[in-house]
Amino acid sequence: MKNEKKKSKLYPSREAFIFHRSMRGTVSVEMVFFLLVFVVAFFGAIELAREVSVKHALDVGTYRAARYLSIVPNDQLTARNMIQFELNMNVLGGAGSVVMTVEMASQSFQTVFSVTAEVPYQPVIPLMIFAPKTLRVIHSQSIEAYP
Repeated sequence: MKNEKKKSKLYPSREAFIFHRSMRGTVSVEMVFFLLVFVVAFFGAIELAREVSVKHALDVGTYRAARYLSIVPNDQLTARNMIQFELNMNVLGGAGSVVMTVEMASQSFQTVFSVTAEVPYQPVIPLMIFAPKTLRVIHSQSIEAYP
């Protein structure tokens, strides 16, 4: 009796071999499904970080441009170039060309104005399609240059 118990533990039954043979491709199929989800989640996280980085660079550039325009209110080209420079120096890649608008009633001392900067942004994630969007930042400032 001891020999029969040992024999059954050492050698699996014929049904176990048939079951094992029918499970051969399951690991490959499970791996494909896992990789699809993983790739989308991985590149989605990278695109989210890139969008936050571009938005931050746009925010910093717009702030610097507004501060510059508070001292030199008639030099909008340099202010726009300051925003574009911040976007180009972004670690995770720049965005497109920036569109800057300045709403300034007059260029007299203590006049409040606002600088709006917009840049198009298109997320790129494999297996997914997103509509392009526009990232927009607005900063207000008052003119500090005394005439």
